Amino acid sequence: MSDTGRRLTPAQLLLIVAVSILVLLFVILLAGRLTGGGEPTGDATTATAPAGTDGATDDATPTEEPEAEYFASPSGNIVCALTPDSADCVISNFQYEPEDADCEEEDAGGHLRVEAAGASMPCEPLVVAGDVPALDYGETTTAHGFTCESAESGVTCRHDGSGYGFTVARASYELF
Repeated sequence: MSDTGRRLTPAQLLLIVAVSILVLLFVILLAGRLTGGGEPTGDATTATAPAGTDGATDDATPTEEPEAEYFASPSGNIVCALTPDSADCVISNFQYEPEDADCEEEDAGGHLRVEAAGASMPCEPLVVAGDVPALDYGETTTAHGFTCESAESGVTCRHDGSGYGFTVARASYELF
């Protein structure tokens, strides 16, 4: 019997290797998520070092950062995070001119922040992953010294101690 079997071309072998690597990567990522590793499930949380630190502590034991509190407007157009350092909201669709944005980026104006020192429109994006619970119109939430209220007219967040804050809605925003 003669060997009449077909041999794979180098391009076919390369394709098989690439697909195998992608499948292996997918299985590893899936296993990590199923065992609790990787991205958090449920409400999204982010542990960040307080401003002005590198995250290191004086003791040898690690300290747990307070979790951020997340919420979204009932429409889902506004998503906010209350952290120990600030209250931040991102609005996906807006019609106002972002006069207070300090950056030249095309999507500037969609991120508002209040800290103890005042309210601003920062350039860096706020990334929120996972499911975020809705804060119904007329409801408020308070965490880490910040209070936010959801209303049909938009979301208002303020620093409880200083009174600084912002209001954001599709048609307008105000820093105070």
